[in-house]
Amino acid sequence: MAAVIKLPGQRSSGDLESVESSAGGVAGHEDPPSWRQRFAPHRRVIAVTLGVYTGLHIVAALAVLWILHSRGESLDKFLHQGWDSGFYLDIAREGYKHSNEYAFFPLFPMLVRGFQAVTGLTFNYAGVLVSVAAGSTAAVGIRYVGARVANARTALILVALWAVVPSAVIQVWAYADALFTALAAWALYALLRRAWLTAGILTFFAGLTRPTASALIIAVCLAALFTILGRGGHESGEAGANREAGVNREARWRPWVGAAIAPLGMLAWILAVGHHFGRLTGYFKMQHDVWSNWFDGGRTTYDNFASLVDGRGDNPPVVFLISCATMVAIPFLLVLAYRQRLPWPLLVYSAAVAVLILGSHRQGFVVPREVMPAFPLLLPLARTLSRSRSRGLIVAMVVVAAMSGWYAWFMPLTYGAP
Repeated sequence: MAAVIKLPGQRSSGDLESVESSAGGVAGHEDPPSWRQRFAPHRRVIAVTLGVYTGLHIVAALAVLWILHSRGESLDKFLHQGWDSGFYLDIAREGYKHSNEYAFFPLFPMLVRGFQAVTGLTFNYAGVLVSVAAGSTAAVGIRYVGARVANARTALILVALWAVVPSAVIQVWAYADALFTALAAWALYALLRRAWLTAGILTFFAGLTRPTASALIIAVCLAALFTILGRGGHESGEAGANREAGVNREARWRPWVGAAIAPLGMLAWILAVGHHFGRLTGYFKMQHDVWSNWFDGGRTTYDNFASLVDGRGDNPPVVFLISCATMVAIPFLLVLAYRQRLPWPLLVYSAAVAVLILGSHRQGFVVPREVMPAFPLLLPLARTLSRSRSRGLIVAMVVVAAMSGWYAWFMPLTYGAP
């Protein structure tokens, strides 16, 4: 009989529900537990999650540094701040001075500016550190979502997969994507726990971070609507019934307030940009005219694939092929997620992100970066990998992390904006 080897951080209970319940106090204890006692069960979970996430990024970083060194290229390329990060850092440094900068939402540059003012670091390093902190926060949120849906082993694998996705370099660069993923992960976790006010507030801030927040707004508002209509079960079976029974009449206002708060951040920014341009649709016109970005119903996606087979895409760059592979994978992962009966708020959020990406006119090579916040799409793969032996799985993830130094870090930095 094969020996069972646990992944670091795996609990015998199979998920983090035991952590959540134990954090609530000990039965029969007269005094309520202090915040230290409530937080204690989570320490190891967070430490292991950050250890796995950070370790894989370190492997990828060492791999890309080796590639740059072997090519005789300057290691400064690793710290280069360009493309979207240049806009974010300029906004953090000087505010919005040019019309094309209004495509970039304000929360990330505000955090960079505040962090730089407190630490005295350069804006470049402040931006990187804000992203690193946001990526770490996202990893922990993803771990808790995964454990809520599946178990601790699957959740840890989910974090590992998210750490090595194409364009993972964005998680440590001065981009807003890691910050948005952190807000989305914790908002979805709050949604699964029916913490409506928390979900609404986090979605509010997500709406000040990235336009992809519209997918999160849809998920939160739909979940609140179905709860208000009495069809709000995210879980099936006894657990869902017990949780539903615990909701009292006095808390019925919370879904209303959560749904009302959720879209306000994004709405406020769109109205502010519209005020700047002197027209209500100013934000969308600027995206269309300046950044060549609009919803075209998938025509651009179709043209990208057609160019690979009709001769127009002769000798396409590797980053374009990676993007096309990502676009092919998205619908298959959605179908797998549906067949595995993921909670429908996660499915709605992931499907909305997929529609926004595959249905928009945009540059093809940015697809891996834009789909990165849709981490629930990786859950079917994480569940499959969770059946593997731990020793082989750990070795495989380290090898994949080293490879990601090429496809997720070096290739985006070298051949196209990540």
